[in-house]
Amino acid sequence: VCAGTLNGLSVTGDAQHQYQTLHKMYNNCEIVMGNLEIVLIDHTQDLSFLQTIREVTGYILIAMNVFAALPLQNLRVIRGTQFYEDRFALFVLLNYNPNATQALRQLRLHQLTEILAGGVYIEKNAQLCHVDTVEWRDIMRDPRLEPLV
Repeated sequence: VCAGTLNGLSVTGDAQHQYQTLHKMYNNCEIVMGNLEIVLIDHTQDLSFLQTIREVTGYILIAMNVFAALPLQNLRVIRGTQFYEDRFALFVLLNYNPNATQALRQLRLHQLTEILAGGVYIEKNAQLCHVDTVEWRDIMRDPRLEPLV
């Protein structure tokens, strides 16, 4: 079990510092108590340490990154005890570099079966594939919410 963050889009230091902080917090972590915020991570960083995460109690924010794939393949549940922008349990935004070819291409959320509360927002990810083929309503517990993809 490890603690999450509540920083939103604000970052401290440069991309290298962001990565070091992320690695220190989530290496060998299976349950994130709070929010998983992955912001401003470079394409050269090894994020394989994230594959141990199975559950996030708050929300997941993935924004302004330029890595190709997010290794959260063992994530099963997002509880949504906290929301990003008061509505979203999964928020994926602006994960590409307009001046280069680096961009998020794969979310790899193969095991994600439940979002217990909150919605899904995925927008402005220029090279992200297959998010429109996922039946987000089957994963989201609240039938009143529309996924914004």
